[in-house]
Amino acid sequence: MKTKNNVQKTILSTSAVIVTLVLLSYTVTARDFWKMVLENSSFNQIALAMTDSRVKAKETRVNNETWMERLAPVQELEPEMKVEDWMKESGNFEVVNLLPESSVEQPLKIEDWMIDERHFEDAGSREEPLTIEPWMTSENVWVR
Repeated sequence: MKTKNNVQKTILSTSAVIVTLVLLSYTVTARDFWKMVLENSSFNQIALAMTDSRVKAKETRVNNETWMERLAPVQELEPEMKVEDWMKESGNFEVVNLLPESSVEQPLKIEDWMIDERHFEDAGSREEPLTIEPWMTSENVWVR
C-alpha cells in the first residue's frame, strides 16, 4: 500500500513537471507564431514591440541616459514672431456690429379686461371641502 502511494506521488510529480515543460515550450512557440502572424497586419509595429522585448532591452542599453536626464523638462523655444504688412493695415481689423440693434419698448397700457372683475376670483367665494368617495377606498381598484 505504501509503495503504491509513493509510486502515485512520483507519477504525479513527474507528470506535473512534464506539463510545465510542455506549457513553457508552447508559450515560447506561440510568441514566435504571433510574431509571424501579425507581421503582415496593420498593427505590425505594435505587435513587434509587444512580442520582441529583446530589441527594447538592447535599445535601453545603448542609450546611456540616466533616469534623471530622462525626467528633466525639455526647454522648447518658439521662433520669433514677425510683423507683416497686412498686420499694419487698419482696414483688416474693422469692428463688425454683430449685435442686433436695440429696439425701444412701448410703454405698457392697462386694457379693459385687466380691470374687469369677472376674470378674477372673488375673495369671498369658498371652495367645497374634499370628500372621500367609495372608489377611493375600494380594494378592487387598488389591488393588483
